[in-house]
Amino acid sequence: MRKLFLYLIIVIQIIFLIPIIFTRSFYDRQAIAKTEDNNIIQEQIAEVVENDYDYKNYSTIKLLHTSSGEVEEVNLDEYLYHVVSAEMPADFSEEALKAQAVVARTYTIYKITSEAKKHEQADICDSASCCQAWISKEDRLARWDENIRESNWNKIVNAVNSTKGKIITYEGKPINAFFHSNSGGTTEMPINVWGGSGYPYLQVVETARRGRI
Repeated sequence: MRKLFLYLIIVIQIIFLIPIIFTRSFYDRQAIAKTEDNNIIQEQIAEVVENDYDYKNYSTIKLLHTSSGEVEEVNLDEYLYHVVSAEMPADFSEEALKAQAVVARTYTIYKITSEAKKHEQADICDSASCCQAWISKEDRLARWDENIRESNWNKIVNAVNSTKGKIITYEGKPINAFFHSNSGGTTEMPINVWGGSGYPYLQVVETARRGRI
C-alpha cells in the first residue's frame, strides 16, 4: 500500500513537471528568437549615422509657398529656421531643437535628391500636410509674447547653426526622416502605416511620450 502511495506521488509530480519543462523550453526559444531579431535590428540601426554633406551642392533650395504659388530660392539653413520654429515649440530643450534641425535638414536633402518629386518647379513646399511645415519669421514672432520673442528666435537659430551640415544617412544616402509630435510610447514601422516595402532603418522602438524623430 505504501509503495502504491509513493508511485502515485511520483506520477503526480511528473504530471506537474511536464508542462513546466515544455513551457520553459517554449519561452527559451521565444527569448532566443527575440534576441536574434533585436540583433538584426541593431545591426540595421547601427548603419544609420550622422554625416556632414557638401554645402556646395545644397546651399540653397527652391521653396514653394502654397498660399501664393510663388517659388522662392532661399538659403538652406535660413529655411530651416522657419521649419524648426513651425515644427517644435521654442521652449523645448536645446538638444531637442538640435535633433529637430538635423531631422528637418535630412528630410529636406532627401526631398531634393529623391527621384519622386512632388513639385516640378520646387524642391519642397511650406505645407505640413504635403512636405514640411514652414512659418515666416514675422508670423512666428507675432505668436510669442514680446518679452520672449528675441530669445526664442535666437534659440532656434542656434539649434540650426550648431548642427550645420549634419544629416542622417543610411548606406551613404539621406534617410527619409519622418518625425512626429507624439508616439504614444512606441514608434511604428512605415510599412504598417502607408504600406509599400518599408524602410530598414525605421523600426519599432520605445520612445518618450513626446518626441520628434
